[in-house]
Amino acid sequence: MQLTYKYRLKPTKSQLAIIVAHLELCRRQYNYRLSERFRWWESTRTPINACPLIASLVPIEEVYRNIPLTRVQTRDGRKKDASGNPLTRKGDIFSNIEGGYVQWQTIQLADLKNTKKLFPDYKLLDSQVLQDVVNRVETSFSNFTTPDQKGNRRGKPKFKGFDYYKSFTYPQLNNLDIIKDEQNRICVDLAKIGQVPMVFHRQMPTGFKVKTGTVIREADGWYISLTLEDQRVPVTVAEIQPTEENTLGIDLGITNYVYLSNGERVENPRFLRKSAEKLARLQAKLANRVKRAKSWKIVKDKISQLHQFIARARLDFQFKTAHELFGKCDVLVVEDLSIKNLTRGAKPKTDIEKKSLVICQTVNQLRAD
Repeated sequence: MQLTYKYRLKPTKSQLAIIVAHLELCRRQYNYRLSERFRWWESTRTPINACPLIASLVPIEEVYRNIPLTRVQTRDGRKKDASGNPLTRKGDIFSNIEGGYVQWQTIQLADLKNTKKLFPDYKLLDSQVLQDVVNRVETSFSNFTTPDQKGNRRGKPKFKGFDYYKSFTYPQLNNLDIIKDEQNRICVDLAKIGQVPMVFHRQMPTGFKVKTGTVIREADGWYISLTLEDQRVPVTVAEIQPTEENTLGIDLGITNYVYLSNGERVENPRFLRKSAEKLARLQAKLANRVKRAKSWKIVKDKISQLHQFIARARLDFQFKTAHELFGKCDVLVVEDLSIKNLTRGAKPKTDIEKKSLVICQTVNQLRAD
């Protein structure tokens, strides 16, 4: 069983400068590795109606000029067999081609050594954090190129601007990294950053172990999202026999949030609409400011905090509504529909608009006849 707990960080000025620098290094590395993947991907593609029969548009030697076909294990692997011996040993040679396809992720991970040689600033960044950047590129690019079970693909990955890359991850944190400092403050010990104080507003469940930690920049400060895991907790499926007494059906609406089968309805709070006027004023101020100036950043922060307030208000409303609904019943019945179809250009029509639509359809039909 896995849980995610989010805590607010209280870094010092020196720690804050290091965190900002690490985030910027991760963003640059993400954009560079993504550009590599695009270059390799576009070099090996050609339109199907103009595919050459003899030679490729790009010479194979040019595409794979700096791509090693094999890699050498530099140390004994962490995974061990039943006897305690490592499965992979130092000096083992592995191929970078599997099933006829180049393992670009493995090649980029191995190339991180050259990155640290060419750019010494990356030596200040934890190696696992840097490796996670490559893993993010692999995830986003594979979602773009490989269809899912339904045959759908994600959109083309985008390069991240300064305001759009907001987190970096430590893939291997543990409970020993949650400690108390000399001032008796609870801190999280982050590699290459130090002991960062955190607002430990709730205790972790007994038996759960910290697996990963993601440092996140938000509008009102810095947070860390900890992934907790306890494999001893069994995954159970509740078997409840639905009856008229313990079952409640809900229907998502447009004018109202939900309609219940017992005749009740939950009004839509419309948090964005209530804040639209204030948001429009702030955006008008932002348009009159010089970009990246001090006054521009102040207005930009206010807009970000307002959007954060709207998002948190929505999340709080959804949790409270779900808690209230399950307090009334044991089984909730929801119709199988696509939520996107309700929100994409959908708006309620009045009786007059419906009659006008019918008249227009009838006139068009008569003209066609």
